Amino acid sequence: MTEPRVVPVRPDFSPEDIEGILGSIRTSLETGQLAQGEQVAAFEAEMSALTGARHAVALSTGTAALVCGLRALTTGRTGEVLVPANSFYSSAAAPLLAGLRTRLVDVEADTFAPSVRTLREVVTEDTVGVLLVHMGGLLTPELEEISAWCAERGLWLFEDCAHAHGSRLGGRHAGTFGAAGAFSFFATKVITSGEGGMLITDDGELAAAVRLHRNLGKPEAWRSYHTALGENARMSELHAAVGRAQLARLEEFLAVRERLARLYTEGLADLAGLTPVLPLHTPASWYKYVVLLDPAIDRAALRRELRAAGVQLGGEIYEMTLTAQPVFDGLVTTGGHPVADEVCARHICLPLHTRMSEDDIGFVLTALREALKAVGS
Repeated sequence: MTEPRVVPVRPDFSPEDIEGILGSIRTSLETGQLAQGEQVAAFEAEMSALTGARHAVALSTGTAALVCGLRALTTGRTGEVLVPANSFYSSAAAPLLAGLRTRLVDVEADTFAPSVRTLREVVTEDTVGVLLVHMGGLLTPELEEISAWCAERGLWLFEDCAHAHGSRLGGRHAGTFGAAGAFSFFATKVITSGEGGMLITDDGELAAAVRLHRNLGKPEAWRSYHTALGENARMSELHAAVGRAQLARLEEFLAVRERLARLYTEGLADLAGLTPVLPLHTPASWYKYVVLLDPAIDRAALRRELRAAGVQLGGEIYEMTLTAQPVFDGLVTTGGHPVADEVCARHICLPLHTRMSEDDIGFVLTALREALKAVGS
């Protein structure tokens, strides 16, 4: 099979980025400061400045940011966490790994997120908090209302911002509406450090607890004296150097993604058989350009037609709900999630990354139009 002309994701490093990263890594190698040094501290400070949060804590992965954050939020207490049913493994696994329970919640089709209504329907006396996921970088317009509802019930709100670098609602950055927000810098994200995560919060005590948990429960970074059952979830200096180079270009990346997404939206306006799921706020990260297919369209067949035409779609967000994952059999609680089932089964994500050109967008739109005809739409 020939290589596709358009691929779903491609990290963006300019020659200047690469030279700068190599210089920073060379310094780390020459000095021997490979962990918990100047690069990590600077990355944390820059992420704090971007989001407006008082504290930022770098971690080894986005999953680690969720787990360490949940451990810090609950400090040994038990209870259940409300998690959207259409999210990634880590969103449901993190509460379990932190000694909590996971209760899955249905979502709204226009935001891919729970609403206050859906949260009210499933909350119980055992609920301790809500883990709200910003799917594809979309922020629900009910975010402030959800935050207020959590506060009224004595619950914490923890935002999973793995897709939402740069997404804002009413001028506030994703991750600043509740107790904390967790970001991922995996290789496919809007900006990447290869592997890495970041937790942001305005709560100094919470930030200190996360730092304790990420470093094997050691209050002093380099002394083997342990006061909590922590883990090794530190970010290396090398990863931080990569992340800093990417963070410096985030606004540029967001502008490119916005321009390309606008071309998609314009090109899809007269195309029957699908409906774009567009952000109801600006700016958005445009981590994914999500399209809901009409129920009659065979998604697998459409993907094959597009691949044959030279367009490789990325993974959906996500193709199945969390109850379909074998690992969670008997481990999560749910009262049913019909909307999440539907949006998982019916959507695709069109290729969108900063190395795409306007011609690439036109190529995808032409291929999509022909593929829809081929599958009978």
